[in-house]
Amino acid sequence: MSYRKTSVAIVNLKFKAITMIEMLVALLLSVGLLWAISNLYAQFYQNKVKQNELLMLQKESHQLLTYLQQHIQHLGYQGYARQQTNFHLFERDKKRYAIDLNGQCFIFFYDLNHDGCLGKRATKYAHCFNRHTNQTKDLAKEIFGIKLENRSLYIYDKNNLDHCSYPECGQLLNACREKWRRLTSEDDYSVERLHFEWLVERKLLHIDLKLRAKKQKSLSYEVSGLVYILNH
Repeated sequence: MSYRKTSVAIVNLKFKAITMIEMLVALLLSVGLLWAISNLYAQFYQNKVKQNELLMLQKESHQLLTYLQQHIQHLGYQGYARQQTNFHLFERDKKRYAIDLNGQCFIFFYDLNHDGCLGKRATKYAHCFNRHTNQTKDLAKEIFGIKLENRSLYIYDKNNLDHCSYPECGQLLNACREKWRRLTSEDDYSVERLHFEWLVERKLLHIDLKLRAKKQKSLSYEVSGLVYILNH
């Protein structure tokens, strides 16, 4: 019997050992990469938070300004059914508005329900006053006031003059010093500035409003606008 001669090849595998220095370099590179990624994410997150805060300030500022413009443009308006009207009881120097000396409080009134009186008549043809005493109700629905106090906005919401008599009714336009209801919350932003100024008396009013974010105190947003009075 014959046997085929076979040859066996011996493969000598050589592995290069990883040195300690190479491991440290790789580790440092990995740590550096992780730090760069985390830093990039942190910057992205901070920018997103700032952007959201700024958008919130813009939204709130423009909503507040629009609210003021929508009401102030009707300042002093009175419906045509003016029999036995009570407007004269609440006017001061024939004015139906008042701005304080600092321009931070503005209070005014107009005939929102078009019945010719300030407040609501008891019936369609009822007198609005009797012997210099007011006879209407729900006055607060036709009186509008806003002021800046302790970095918040406050609005007038009182009905304490429903049965006032002259000259008590005339104190309405002095109400800026009274306690009003808070309109804005301090959780999201503070009000840095609110200022009213006549550019043309009883015709053109300038409003300036500035808000500052609570979470990102370096962020603020200022908006200004004009109001054309429609009834003068």
